[in-house]
Amino acid sequence: MIPKSQHTIPRMHLQHFAGSNPTGQVWTYDSLTARQWSAIPKETCVQTHFYSAERDDGTMDTRLEEHLSRVEGRATQVYDSLLKGELPQASQARLDFANFLALMYTRTTAMRRIAGEIRGRKAQIHNYAYATNPEAFDTLMRRIEAENGEKMSAMLKESTRQAMLNPTGYTMEISKESTLKVIGASDKITPLLDMMKWSLIEARHGYFITSDNPLVRVVDANTCPPIYGDQDFKNKTAVVTFPLSPRILLLMSWNDSTSDLGTVGQKYVRLANEVRAAHSDHYLFAHINDKRIARLADKFKDSRPGMTTQGFGPDKFAPINVTRRTKTGNDGRGRE
Repeated sequence: MIPKSQHTIPRMHLQHFAGSNPTGQVWTYDSLTARQWSAIPKETCVQTHFYSAERDDGTMDTRLEEHLSRVEGRATQVYDSLLKGELPQASQARLDFANFLALMYTRTTAMRRIAGEIRGRKAQIHNYAYATNPEAFDTLMRRIEAENGEKMSAMLKESTRQAMLNPTGYTMEISKESTLKVIGASDKITPLLDMMKWSLIEARHGYFITSDNPLVRVVDANTCPPIYGDQDFKNKTAVVTFPLSPRILLLMSWNDSTSDLGTVGQKYVRLANEVRAAHSDHYLFAHINDKRIARLADKFKDSRPGMTTQGFGPDKFAPINVTRRTKTGNDGRGRE
């Protein structure tokens, strides 16, 4: 039976960032509230039915959570080998872990929120297009009148048009279920990660942290034309990093000359942690309580990943709220 409490970041990943204390707890750093606390991996990064969809009869469809669990199960042995400094040799083992990594990119709260923002802004651009075209707007109003069975006053029509032109006086709500579709992008990302060169980086000094958005991709800004974007994982300058533990980081790139194994000093470790913090949505995780990580969370609290929209559309968009059935407390756990 799949529990309703579901990990937004897998317990299998978080357990490798548990401290050496008897209970093996992970320290969470909240960038929005500046709080820190420790908890066991089982009770860290949990939300109620985060990957479930509600059926018409009110029951929950948990097939996606079941799929994620199977992917994590297949990746576990490869994860353990990577921690030992062993890159996967079997093609299926490598592909299984690439699939796990791709899902670590698409399943997060950050990606789900961005998917909601994209969906909401597309709807607002669509409304704006109707409002700026008198003929299209009149056609829309007649269709609404036919559906509702009553005429709209000229004043109501005009107020509707103005709201479509300038939606900032409203908040658009996007259903949580609609953002689940973004997880399907992992099918396209998986083969790209599989084709990249993999390297294991060991921290000679210091330690790596992880976050609620742990798989980070960075590219050369000079390869990102405004119209075409940065080409995602296909960009040949892309460098993808994923912390496996406080000691080991997995690095993937299109540079085949990169060594399989390497060690780095404090400067690189600090930079890697800053990149992780800059791409986090809300939380950083570490195996110890360290004021430096608290300062890092505060430094990047306003840099959570998001989206920008250029070109046709309203001058300013309405705020978008991805609705959930449960409220999330400050500790990141689902509340009924």
